[in-house]
Amino acid sequence: MTTRRFRNVALLFFLGVLVPSSARAQTDSALLSKVSFNLTNPGGKSLAMGGAFTAIADDATAALANPAGLGLISSVEFALSGKSSNDTLGLATARSTATGALTAPYPGIDASNVDRDARASSFDFAGVVMPLGGRFVAALTYAENLRFEGDAGPDGYEYLELRDNRSGGATRRDYLYTFREFGGVRLTNRLLGFSLAYRLSERIRIGGGITLNRPSFDLDGDAAGPHRIVSTTYLSPTATETKTVDMSVNGVSGTKAGYIVGLHADLLPDGALTLGAVYRSSPRNDGTLVLSGDVPSSLVGQTSRPFTFRVPRDASLGLAAHPMPGLTIAAEVQWVAYGDIFDRPLPVVSYAGLVGPPPGFPVSDVLADVSPAPNVLVPRIGLEYVAGGNDARLAFRVGYHREPAHGVTASLAAKDASGTPFPITDPPYSASVATVFDGGHADDRFTGGLGVTVARSLSIDFGFDVGRASRQLAASLFYRF
Repeated sequence: MTTRRFRNVALLFFLGVLVPSSARAQTDSALLSKVSFNLTNPGGKSLAMGGAFTAIADDATAALANPAGLGLISSVEFALSGKSSNDTLGLATARSTATGALTAPYPGIDASNVDRDARASSFDFAGVVMPLGGRFVAALTYAENLRFEGDAGPDGYEYLELRDNRSGGATRRDYLYTFREFGGVRLTNRLLGFSLAYRLSERIRIGGGITLNRPSFDLDGDAAGPHRIVSTTYLSPTATETKTVDMSVNGVSGTKAGYIVGLHADLLPDGALTLGAVYRSSPRNDGTLVLSGDVPSSLVGQTSRPFTFRVPRDASLGLAAHPMPGLTIAAEVQWVAYGDIFDRPLPVVSYAGLVGPPPGFPVSDVLADVSPAPNVLVPRIGLEYVAGGNDARLAFRVGYHREPAHGVTASLAAKDASGTPFPITDPPYSASVATVFDGGHADDRFTGGLGVTVARSLSIDFGFDVGRASRQLAASLFYRF
């Protein structure tokens, strides 16, 4: 027996006892893999300063930005705020075309961008702040801290397209393999919050709050049917093989409690240098992923699977300095736990092809290992300059923050009994899946805006946030009695 034949026989034996690999902490929906979470604090002022607001937190939005900052407010204050966003989902399509002899390998994967717009506008904050005696300040708030709507488009989103145009002698293989997702994704979280701040001294304030969260998570369909992933193999111009996996989410509803805690301290007299810190935790919410249609055989008996979903936890630590009258410079770092959005394996589709050296061995119903999005650190910086007197003041604001990549990544390989991975190379599904689920890309975001205060009682703030993949506008109104 030749060395090559022995290797092939050994590979066939190992692949005969394949252990299906399951996704971890995410579903392998290509559309859902690039969902954007907007975790910037509410309000036009915070947005205009790049979100570097934790060490400032001097208006009613402090109830969510840093409840300890409520201790800076000495009168009854009412606030309203709205936000409009236009996010671009940086989706990708993996393509490759094999030509030449029947045994010629596929060339490398060519990735092309398939951008999809995700627009949303909402009334995202309302609150009232009320001092209680000399040291306590309370706030009651409503907020929509998560709103995302993404759609695959009227013709769906094709994320894999692999062609086999190889030939040998009188034989020609005109195969085309495609995977396409249809439908949309909607995520929201609305909350009611009660926050309380306490002035430990003239320079130190602490605060906390309870939030009652009501989330929703929907995989919507389109005019032709439910949310679905369709894989089609064109065996010839007239013969096709189509498999459709329908997807839906049930049960993500109800109201559960989360919490916020914060600290605000003057490190130098008269607020020349302040420190702010906050930690926000949202509850886990139960849901069920339901599959139907051409469910992979490796998922038989797992067509209705429970999971938990949550808005990512986050924490911020920041400093704000006042080096001269009217000028504020703020900087902070925000930690966001994108990795705990989902809690368990949720594979959806499977792949089949050849592994090993030519002529290869056939495998089927192989599931992708989908890794959760990484936890990230977001740097933020903002500047504000205020001009004017007691009757009217005008604030000019600019800022910057860098949003790290936080999409999911995936690997696809058949595994033998020892766990050794063998990529599917014909067609090259393994390389294609890695290209589509690429973890996303970092985005540099530049911000700015204006604020107007009249007679110390009425303030109106405008802010914008512009990056490669996102544009946001916010407007806020504050009235102090």
